[in-house]
Amino acid sequence: MVGNAQLGASLPIATGRQVWHALRRHLRTRRRRLSAVAVLFLAASALGLVMPACLGRIVDAVTAGAGFATIALWVGGVAVGAIGAALMGLWAARVLIGVVQDVLAELREEVFSSAMRLPARHVDDSESADLLSRVTGDVDAVSEAGGNVVPGLLSAGFAIAVSVVALAALNPWLALAGLACVPCYALGTRAFLRRSRVVFREIRAREAARSQAVIEAVHGHDTLTALNEQEIALERVAHRAEASIRTQVTGVGIRNRLFRSLNGGEAAGLIAILGAGFALHMNGAITVGAVTAAALVFHRLFDPIGQLIFGLDDIQRAAIGLARLVGVIELASESPATPHSATVRTELGSDPAITVDSLTFRYPGSDRGIVDASFVVPAGTTTVIVGASGSGKSTLARVIAGHDRPGRGQIRIDPAAVPYVLTQEIHLFRGSIADNMRLAAPGASDSQISDALTAAGADWALRRLAGEPGSSNAAAAGLDDGRVQQLAIARALLADPAAVILDEATADVGLQHRADVDRAVEALRAGRTTVLIAHQLHHAVAADQILVCADGGIVQRGSHAELLQRRGHYRQFWETQTRGLQGPAPDPASGPAVLPTTEPTDETETP
Repeated sequence: MVGNAQLGASLPIATGRQVWHALRRHLRTRRRRLSAVAVLFLAASALGLVMPACLGRIVDAVTAGAGFATIALWVGGVAVGAIGAALMGLWAARVLIGVVQDVLAELREEVFSSAMRLPARHVDDSESADLLSRVTGDVDAVSEAGGNVVPGLLSAGFAIAVSVVALAALNPWLALAGLACVPCYALGTRAFLRRSRVVFREIRAREAARSQAVIEAVHGHDTLTALNEQEIALERVAHRAEASIRTQVTGVGIRNRLFRSLNGGEAAGLIAILGAGFALHMNGAITVGAVTAAALVFHRLFDPIGQLIFGLDDIQRAAIGLARLVGVIELASESPATPHSATVRTELGSDPAITVDSLTFRYPGSDRGIVDASFVVPAGTTTVIVGASGSGKSTLARVIAGHDRPGRGQIRIDPAAVPYVLTQEIHLFRGSIADNMRLAAPGASDSQISDALTAAGADWALRRLAGEPGSSNAAAAGLDDGRVQQLAIARALLADPAAVILDEATADVGLQHRADVDRAVEALRAGRTTVLIAHQLHHAVAADQILVCADGGIVQRGSHAELLQRRGHYRQFWETQTRGLQGPAPDPASGPAVLPTTEPTDETETP
C-alpha cells in the first residue's frame, strides 16, 4: 500500500520500492540508449584526464628545459583533450535528455490518466490543491531534475570514478592522501540526507496547503464578502504562507551547512595531496609534473563531487515529487476498474436496463450512505430520485455511476454500458465552443457539433460558431453558469450515451436560463435510460418512476400521480414547496418545486 500523505493531504505518497518499480518499468524499454549514454560519458571522462596529464608533462618539460616544439605538442594535447571531452559530454547529455524526456512524457500521461480514473470520493475527500500541486508543481520538479540535474549528475559520477582510478594509477600514496576529504564529505552528506528528505517533503506539503487556502479564498470570495469574513480568509492564507516560508528557510540552512562541509573537504584533501607530493618529490619518488597532474586530477574532482552532492537537493525534491506522482498512479491501480458488475449481451445497440439489488454503501468512518436499496430502471425510461439534503440520493447516483464501490449488493447494467454523468458542478474548459464540445467526441465533425447544439436549444452557441455580427466569435469565455451547463448538456448529446445520470444538473443554474437548461435536460433524457437526481420537483412530474430517499433508504416509489395520492414524504414535499411558491392550492403540473433541507415528519410509506 502507498504511504499516507502529510499535513492533511489525503492522497497517498508512494514508497521507495514503488517509485523504483515505476521507473524501471519505463527505463527497461530503453536499455540500448542507456548503454550508449554510459559509453559516451565514460569516453568523455577519460578524455577529461588528458588535460591534467598534459599539463603535468608541460611542467616537467619546462623544468627540464625542453624546446618549444615539445611544449607545443603537449599544449596541443590539452586542446584536443578538452575539445574531445566537451563534445563527448554534449553528445551523451543529448542522448540522456532524450531518454529522460521520453520517460517523463510517459509518466505525465500516466499520472494524468490515473488521476482521471480515481474514484471521485478520493478526490472529493482530499484538499483539491493536493492533486493540483501534484500534476503541476511535482511534475515540474521531476521534469526540471530530469532535464537539468540528471545529466549533470551522471556525468559527475563517471568523472569521479575515472578520476579516482587515474589518481591511484598515478601514485597510490597521493590517492591515499586525497582521502583526507572523505570525513568532511561523508559527515556533511549524511547530515544533509538525514534532515533534507523530511524537510523537503514538508515543503511540498505546505506549498499544497498554501495553494489550497488561496484557492478557497478566491473561489469563495462572494461568500466571504457576504459574511464579512475576508480577514479570516486572508489570515489563513498568511498563516500557511508563513509556515511554508519557515520550512523553506530551514531547507536553505541545511544546504548552507552542506556547503561548508564540502569546502572543508576540498581544502583538507588538496593540502594533504600537496604535502604528500612534496615529501615524495624530496625523496626523488615523483616528479614535480606528476605532483602537478595529481593535484589537478584531484582539483578536477571538486566540481563533479560538488555537483553530485549539491544535486542531492534537486534530487530530493524530485524524489518527493516522484513519490507523490507515483502515489496517484498506485492509488488508481488499487481502485477497481469496474466498481459494479455488468452483464454483457450481444444486442449492444439496445438501451440498457439498470438493476440495483440490495445495495449498501457507507462512507468510511461515518454512518452516512445508503442501506439495502433495490430497484430497476427499465431500458429507455427515466427514474427520478428525490429526497431532502443528506437523504442519500446523490450517494446512490455516485455508486450507480461507478464513482464508489458498494459495500454489499450489486448493480447490473444490461447490456453493458458506462453511464454518462452530469452533475451540478459547472465546468467551462479553456478554448472555443467547438473545443469544449469535442472533449466528449474528439473526432466529431462541425455538423455533428451543430446538431448537438441544436438539440440542446443552444442557438446562441450556433451564432457564435457562425461568427454572426455581434456574436463575438466561437470562444467559450464569458459564459454565465446557465450557458455553461447548457453547453455541457449539448456535449453529452454529442457523446450520445445509452444511459445518463443527472445529479441535480440544474441546481446551480440561475433563473435567467433555467428554462433553456430544463429543455436541454429533457432532450438528453429522451429515449435514454436515465437516472435523475431532482432538486426541483417539476422534473419528476413526467418521470416513469420516482424514488423517494430518506435516511439512506428508499421509502417511497411510484409515479408522480400515484405518490400524490399517498400520505408520505413526496406529497408533503410537493404540497409544502408549491404552497410556498404558488399558494395553498397547487396544481401538480403547474411549476417547479424545490426540496426542503430537512426531512418531513409525517408517516412514511416503505416500499
